[in-house]
Amino acid sequence: MARSPKTNLLELPVELIALIFTYLDDEDVFAGRLANKALEEASFALFGKRFFRKKGFMVTSLALECLRSIADHQKLRKYIQHIWFNPDCFTFARPECAPDDEDSDMDDADELITPFERDPEAPVGEFDKLARQYEAYRQVMRDHAQLLHTNKLETTLAAIMGKLPNITTIGMRRSEEYSPYGWSILQDAVGEDPRVLGPIPSGPVYSLSGPTNLFIAIIKATANAKVSLERLYTDAIEIDNVRDDLPHGLSQATLDAACSSVLYIELNAVKGWLNTRWELASQPYNTLRRPEDFGSGLTRLLKATCNLKELGLQIFPDRKQSHLLAPSARNPDSWRLSYPYVALQRLSSAVSLSNLTRVKLEKVTTTSATLKAFLMPCAKNLESLKIRDVRLLSSAQTSPTNPAVFATYSEDEERPWQTFFSFLLGSCPGLSYILFHHLMHARGTILFTEETPPPMPAEELDFLINHVPPSYGESGLFTKSSAEKGEPLKSFEDLTVELVEEDQILVQANSVAGQTQYAFFSIKDGVKDHGPRSAYPKIAECAVALFESIYNEAVRIFCGKNKWIFYVGGDAPQILRL
Repeated sequence: MARSPKTNLLELPVELIALIFTYLDDEDVFAGRLANKALEEASFALFGKRFFRKKGFMVTSLALECLRSIADHQKLRKYIQHIWFNPDCFTFARPECAPDDEDSDMDDADELITPFERDPEAPVGEFDKLARQYEAYRQVMRDHAQLLHTNKLETTLAAIMGKLPNITTIGMRRSEEYSPYGWSILQDAVGEDPRVLGPIPSGPVYSLSGPTNLFIAIIKATANAKVSLERLYTDAIEIDNVRDDLPHGLSQATLDAACSSVLYIELNAVKGWLNTRWELASQPYNTLRRPEDFGSGLTRLLKATCNLKELGLQIFPDRKQSHLLAPSARNPDSWRLSYPYVALQRLSSAVSLSNLTRVKLEKVTTTSATLKAFLMPCAKNLESLKIRDVRLLSSAQTSPTNPAVFATYSEDEERPWQTFFSFLLGSCPGLSYILFHHLMHARGTILFTEETPPPMPAEELDFLINHVPPSYGESGLFTKSSAEKGEPLKSFEDLTVELVEEDQILVQANSVAGQTQYAFFSIKDGVKDHGPRSAYPKIAECAVALFESIYNEAVRIFCGKNKWIFYVGGDAPQILRL
């Protein structure tokens, strides 16, 4: 019986070859494309769609040059639809190859020497390796800063985006779970992962964050390149701190040009903790000292999204606050002066997002009245609603010009969530998907039960409200004060730090009048091994919060072996010995 002749793969129709490639793993696709020019051409469409439809990049010149080369490729550029950036590059982190600040007495940062240079017994090869890593670190940090703090990133992105005909989505992702182009190159050069965040600074800063500067560059580049974006998502950006009247800010015209076509936006807004730069006649950012300024940038941005259909919104307080704790202890009304509360209140009264069909709201404190006002314009179109970590207060009225002024109201809304649920039931006929997670009221969390639980005994309720526990898991702060009208205690005889147990520190402040403020910090590995590089960021963060509440001034803390040195304002350093 005669055998049928073997079919050569290259004799198959191009369409069939392309279909075969869709069943191959990535490694086999690469091998097949390298095997033959005809196979490379036949699989090009699959190659472009699979590997270039969505790409992530570090904010470095090397990574942007890679993106530029893709945009310059006549065939490949059309497959790019979605690009995202990791705004981090050793953010808040100092790699092992870099010298400790206290280990160097050089005035010029460029002349810092590594710890190995001071050790005559260190292996020469190890020193050479650290020196190369440190030089690579200095170069990339200089490059990263130049991109974010000048118009270089904006200009580069505008030129690139103008060459991408099908770009519709731009975003940010900052996590080790995602792999932007360029991160492994930096890890090989410096010896550490540039995506890993270090301890968040506990004090105010003098510049907008990396994600905020990246956002400004993206918006300006989109407007200049006249790109019609459909989807935009961000990391935590200080949108309200961005000025609208400066060249490096965002004007309403720029926002309108960049965002008028956006259909989906996921926005994480945070209030930046920024210092006033007294040497400048005009501040390069909004310091947001007044609550009536909260929400201004957020409102301007969402006003520009006139066709928006899907919104994901998180509003964080600044780095000194938690969305789970009231700004003033045991005073639920203090929520009404918080950044998330005032920002959402302003947004709901100033912007009408009538085209929304899907809404996701997270980490805000508000009232049922504000939430209803926010959703009312889109109630008829709303199909999906997700609410996570949201606290509803009773709908007390506040002054629109001064949120600190509370008007009286006749009815106390005991169940604000019930009011909101009734609104959804009666006003949102198309709502087909809902997700509720960790819903909160003024003093606690909502529990969904089939039967109403019995009332709590009065003594237990008093214990839960007024008891001060001995510890609050690594980052808690507790205060006791008999000062009138809640004024902070300012006149203290001494401050002491005491090792209570092997893993617990007590910081105590005694006033002349016998009043006391104190905080407990729980740590895992004890105080005895507390060296200058470990620094216990959680402990230092809490200590800064305590001292600032005492002195009502900015505080900086430096952690050394067996002692903390802290500065109050511009005063001389004070030492706490452990």
